[in-house]
Amino acid sequence: MQDVIQQWDNAAAAFSEDQERSEFADSNKSVIEERFRRLNGERVLDLGCGYGWYTDFFTRSGADAVGVDGSEKMIAIARERYPNLDFTLANIEKSLPFADGCFDIVFSNQVLMDIENTERVISECARVLKENGVFYFGIVHPCFYDCKWLKDEKGYRYAKAMERYISSYRLTNEFWGTAHFHRPLSFYLNSAAKHGLTLKEVCEPVSYDGVTKNNDLPLFFFAEFYKK
Repeated sequence: MQDVIQQWDNAAAAFSEDQERSEFADSNKSVIEERFRRLNGERVLDLGCGYGWYTDFFTRSGADAVGVDGSEKMIAIARERYPNLDFTLANIEKSLPFADGCFDIVFSNQVLMDIENTERVISECARVLKENGVFYFGIVHPCFYDCKWLKDEKGYRYAKAMERYISSYRLTNEFWGTAHFHRPLSFYLNSAAKHGLTLKEVCEPVSYDGVTKNNDLPLFFFAEFYKK
C-alpha cells in the first residue's frame, strides 16, 4: 500500500485541479448529489476522501462528516480548501481509527479499485457502520474501464473491446500514474455480502455524450448496501 500512497501524494495536486473541470467527475457528482441531497445530522465517513469535495458536500447536505485518506498531500489540500471540516490522515487498508458502529453512512467514491487489500477495507467499513447503516461505494465500471474504444469511419466511438474481465490484475492508471486493481463486479458484491452487508440498489449511469462516444456504455458503477 505504501507505494500506492506515494503515487497519490505525487498525483495529488494535478488530480485535485483536474477533478474541478472534468465532465466525468461532474457526472459522478450528480449521482451522489441526487442520492444524498438532504441529510439530517447523520454521521458520515468519507473513506478515501482525497481533496475533500465529498466531505464538504455531505456537510453542506446536513451531515456530520469526517474525511479520511492515506495520502498526506491529499489531506493537506483538503484542509487548505475546507479548513473548517474534519480530515484524518490514516492508511485505510489498516484498522480505521474509529469505534465499532459509529457511522450512519460509510461512503467511498472511486477508491476501492485503486487499493490492493479491498476486502480488508470493506470489512472495516462494515465494522464502523451502525446497524441498518448505509455503505455506499462508486468505482469505475470494471466491465468497461480497461478497454479500447472502437471507432467507425467518422471517428464515433461505438463500442469497447475487452480482452480480460474475470481475472484480477494490477495496471497503471495512465492519467495519474497510480495503481489500479481490476476485479470483476462479483468480487465487490461478494465481499460486501461476506461482511454482513445487504445489497439495496446499484446504479450504472450515463456518462458519455452519445455524439462522440456511445452513451449506452457506462463509465461508473455505484452500489448501496445496508448493514443487517
